[in-house]
Amino acid sequence: MRVVTHNINGIRAAMRRGFREWLDATDADVVALQEVRCRVGDLPDGAFGDYHVTYEPGNLPGRNGVALLTRQPPAKVFRWRDDAPDAPEEPTLFSPVSSEQPDVVSDVHRFAHEGRLIGVELADAPLTVVSVYVPKGGVPLEVAPPAGDREGFTPEHNQARYERKMAFLRRFSAELDALHVAAEDAGRHLLVLGDYNIAHGPADVKNWRTNLHSEGFLPAERAWLDGTIGRSSSAGRLDGRKILAPSLEWPDAQRPLVDVVRSLNPDEDGPYSWWSWRGQSFANDVGWRIDYHLASPALAARAVTARVDRAPDYDHRISDHAPVVVDYDI
Repeated sequence: MRVVTHNINGIRAAMRRGFREWLDATDADVVALQEVRCRVGDLPDGAFGDYHVTYEPGNLPGRNGVALLTRQPPAKVFRWRDDAPDAPEEPTLFSPVSSEQPDVVSDVHRFAHEGRLIGVELADAPLTVVSVYVPKGGVPLEVAPPAGDREGFTPEHNQARYERKMAFLRRFSAELDALHVAAEDAGRHLLVLGDYNIAHGPADVKNWRTNLHSEGFLPAERAWLDGTIGRSSSAGRLDGRKILAPSLEWPDAQRPLVDVVRSLNPDEDGPYSWWSWRGQSFANDVGWRIDYHLASPALAARAVTARVDRAPDYDHRISDHAPVVVDYDI
């Protein structure tokens, strides 16, 4: 079974850059998409070919949006669980939504309507698949540029973005453990795909020394991945480095997941999956590995090959992310 995750930076732009041709050539059984950035009624005709599309657009115009493309309609669709507006952010499980009523979403917690999370139980394999788009975040006041950053965010705005990402990761951690329990009880594997906006260790960032205080490589973010999938095999390179950004203790997952691409490529830097549009980052392979296949251990053991489907040159890029492709013996 071929499974792909890809942040496409907007389906309409991706179509102009060759998304549909890529999709046909890849011949995947499951495709997880992030940043589809499109209302349901505005999705381009024929964008997803013959795949069944399970889509969570969110309610932020022109932003976010996650989808899962599958060969058959899923047996079950999962979205963020319905909570009372004042409910604490405690461990919860996605609320199962009938596949005949995939649009049922009521007044829920702060992230529920942002188009960041969708999951399905496949009808043709014992597998639960999730597509997630984690917020980019910001940097805390301790390391935020005093005059603002090049995107125009003030230190206070950066602090708020940082805190918001931490809140999302706390909520997401609870969902991951609950999903793993539910999958085990149903005799299914679990695979959580997506753009996590976190590089785990120095092997996952080309210029890691100059990014120790950058969002996506902060101690608290890397520590969250430590708790979710175990300590990075390359984290030892950080020893002795002065890091000002505050760290954060995360509880270890009750059922840790496996970083499939790293497990199949334990000793190499990368393979990177994101490169800035600016300058020569893509041409010089100055990238980050922030798009993951996180799998339950039994499924990770069935991974046969993993690769990043990197475009041959800058002009053929579909997105600033490249698809991450893994073949599983399932």
